Amino acid sequence: MIHWDETTWAELDVAYCWNLWQPLTPMGKRAKRRVRPFRPGEEREWEQVLREQDEINLWLAAHPRCQALVSHCLKKMPDIEGQLDKLGADEVLGLTDWFHMKQFLWQFGQLHHLMREHRCTVVSLMPEEDVPLVEQCLARLNPGTNRTAAFWIDDAYDDDLRRLRQQWCRMEIKERERVEQCKREIEEAYGIRRNRLGTWTVPRHTPLEEALRQDRRVVCEAETAYDVTFRLPEVADQEMARLQEQVEAREQAVCVQLTEEFRRVYPRLRYWMQQVTHFDLQWSRYHAGQKWAGVRPEWDGDRVLLEGAIHPGIAQDVAAEGRSVTPIDLEVGRGVTVITGPNMGGKTVALKTVGLIAVLAHYGLFVPATACRLPLMHWIASTLGDGQSTKQGLSRFGAEVVRLTEWLNQPGEGLLLLDEIGRGTNPREGAALAQAITSRLSEGNDWAVHVTHYHEVNQLPGIRRYRVAGLSWPDLEREGLGSEGAWRERLHRHMDYRLIPVQREEALDADALRLALLLGLPEEIVADAERRLGSGEDEGKTAAESG
Repeated sequence: MIHWDETTWAELDVAYCWNLWQPLTPMGKRAKRRVRPFRPGEEREWEQVLREQDEINLWLAAHPRCQALVSHCLKKMPDIEGQLDKLGADEVLGLTDWFHMKQFLWQFGQLHHLMREHRCTVVSLMPEEDVPLVEQCLARLNPGTNRTAAFWIDDAYDDDLRRLRQQWCRMEIKERERVEQCKREIEEAYGIRRNRLGTWTVPRHTPLEEALRQDRRVVCEAETAYDVTFRLPEVADQEMARLQEQVEAREQAVCVQLTEEFRRVYPRLRYWMQQVTHFDLQWSRYHAGQKWAGVRPEWDGDRVLLEGAIHPGIAQDVAAEGRSVTPIDLEVGRGVTVITGPNMGGKTVALKTVGLIAVLAHYGLFVPATACRLPLMHWIASTLGDGQSTKQGLSRFGAEVVRLTEWLNQPGEGLLLLDEIGRGTNPREGAALAQAITSRLSEGNDWAVHVTHYHEVNQLPGIRRYRVAGLSWPDLEREGLGSEGAWRERLHRHMDYRLIPVQREEALDADALRLALLLGLPEEIVADAERRLGSGEDEGKTAAESG
């Protein structure tokens, strides 16, 4: 089973894109919570999900007005999971249940008609032989002459129900007339008028108040320090109550009869709901991909190939600062791909972008790139960020080793994203460990990307190498970094974030000391560091101290 843990999910900032995937029906929202990524061996099903999104795109290009119409139908579609559960459990559906059932059938029929009229063959909501059955179900829930999406227990369902309701209405009219006559008599007798609530409010401690308190036709409803409110008493009419019970009994009988009839089509109802749920997931997948200008990923058994890839969440954050992200081009084969480059060069962003795209693709979503090829994998894991675990009492280095050990022993083939392995301990041991881990991964069948500053790692045989293009030093040194508030913006402006393939023999730029000088570190300290770097003195001291 494919797997990534909560730490990887958080480190890759998947939540931003995940939250943009929003099904419109309650069934679709519930299905999204249960959806699982595609696994190796499910390439055919994966391709089908992606192909359907392509077909949605083509259909909407030919019929753009259908976008709003389909979305409207899906948004109005109620959840009938509870009603179907009742049918399956031999329970009687009540008035609210039938309202939801009719709403579903109404919107379902509207959606099917819309898609058939505009020749949409993306997903078949139902075979054509089911269309008369849907119409029959709707007609059974709408026995009157006026077709509507609402539901009530119409008189047309039962002659006895009609007769009882008519009798009850006559008695209700008679009772209203009696009440109105009584109110008129009271108002004529006392010279008062009722308020909008049908009650009378009179001043306290007046003859009028005393007279009304003595009148058995009214009762005191409320009183304050200044006035008293009177109303007619409620009269319990036993005949009307008996009739109401009979009406409710007949309505219940109609619900029982409808339940028995719909139980016979229960399998089709369940199938139609499943088809709507699948279409809603596909519809929302497609629209999520549109929000980040996604492209359909293609299957490749041996490599991850990205062109023009971005991380939409990071792109949004960068846009808020008035900047734009640089799309990355990267090929990750089996074994290890190493990325080197200056600090603030976007190496970690590249890792997050690779991981995010892999996760989205495994859920059958279009990905934020101009081209993407990748295999289906058993797992995706990352070791990014600080990684300290106060709960386990682990330092960054300790937490990093624990996570790495877990994923190195993970069964199946996966994608491993490593950010500066070994930097949490002393440089000499960290470099040796980073070399050993990279060498081990280069011999395996997993896909690993390792961001590192260690020159020794970059010299290992059998790895694919990239570097960040880096700073434009002539322009930066001519312009300078300026004030504290401006240097970050100037660094970003002069940084080329593109990933450039490099050969093992190619020397990597050492930008740290030049940047330190620009940032204001005293020249004598930078010169001393250059001398030590050139003589290897720092390595000798480290070796002596370690010995």
